[in-house]
Amino acid sequence: MSILFYVALFVLLFSLFRFLVALLNYTSRPILPYGKVSGVPLVSVLIPARNEEQNIANILGGLLNQTYSNIDVIVYNDQSTDETAQLVQKYIKEDDRVSMMMGEELPTGWLGKNYACHSLAKQANGEYLLFLDADVKVEPHLVENAVAYMQRKRLVLLSMFPRQQLLSMGEKLVVPSMNWILLSLLFLRLVRWSKFPSLAAANGQMMLFDATVYKDSQWHSQVRHSRVEDIAISRLIKRKRLRMATLLGTDDISCRMYGSYTDAIHGFTKNVTAFFGGSIVVTVLFALLGTLGPFIVLFGLPFPLVLLHFTCLIASRIFVTKLSEQSVWINVFLWPVQQLAFLHLVASAVRYATTKKLIWKGRGI
Repeated sequence: MSILFYVALFVLLFSLFRFLVALLNYTSRPILPYGKVSGVPLVSVLIPARNEEQNIANILGGLLNQTYSNIDVIVYNDQSTDETAQLVQKYIKEDDRVSMMMGEELPTGWLGKNYACHSLAKQANGEYLLFLDADVKVEPHLVENAVAYMQRKRLVLLSMFPRQQLLSMGEKLVVPSMNWILLSLLFLRLVRWSKFPSLAAANGQMMLFDATVYKDSQWHSQVRHSRVEDIAISRLIKRKRLRMATLLGTDDISCRMYGSYTDAIHGFTKNVTAFFGGSIVVTVLFALLGTLGPFIVLFGLPFPLVLLHFTCLIASRIFVTKLSEQSVWINVFLWPVQQLAFLHLVASAVRYATTKKLIWKGRGI
């Protein structure tokens, strides 16, 4: 047997593994269920906002329309230079549950979002702390369902990946790769079931904490310098043997993260390696395997195994796409173009890893 055969066999086994993970995620549907909150605990909703005039009204409007009304909302205006603060002031006048903190100069050793979240948590009085990114859109049952799930499963953290709204072709070529990686490499139910930190996952766009545990642990302070604070916090929680879960958003919570191909590449550059343990080498190998793997299988294995390989890949993409509520047509038939876009993203991450220069929302990271 040639070396090509064994490499191709490895590629095939890897595609079988990803197929099984995608199938498990699809059949188990890790979606937030409906629920009723026990009691009426105060939920403090905490929103870091830096130049979010295009988004802040959407999220505040959605929060003030929640079926669970015992909430307060604190916006951290992180030195915005647009109309963010003025828009928040309008909501403050209309509803006394809304307030705003004015951001300070960033202390040495902190990244902007981590410091904003830390500052918000110090100000909050709720029994639960719900951190939401300003570009997230929430539907009326989100808070009620999320808190009910926290109570029922006795969690200290519940995180969710919002359903991504993909409007431009550039977004459709880049953004689906993130769910494709996540849902074909990690069985999401294991985030709650397993005690291993390596199986931790979270998304900073939506993180709901038990306030007592949060304030005892000061999670954002512990990861003050981390570009991927969500995953870093989830691993700290796992190491302490505390209970957490990560779910997918459907109609509860959605987000349009980036408006174009360039924005998506730039945005994911700072955190794509987090999917691979922070290793740029593993990230590059994964990108090359996804690009060259089909050709290696095509020339290295007999036809029945080639057919099995491509069947697993296509089925996996269909499972992930349907679970993510995205376009099957785009994600299956434009798969080669998406893979090239992912290579571009990884190349951008390699440049960042070597130069350590990246500007995000006007700040160096």
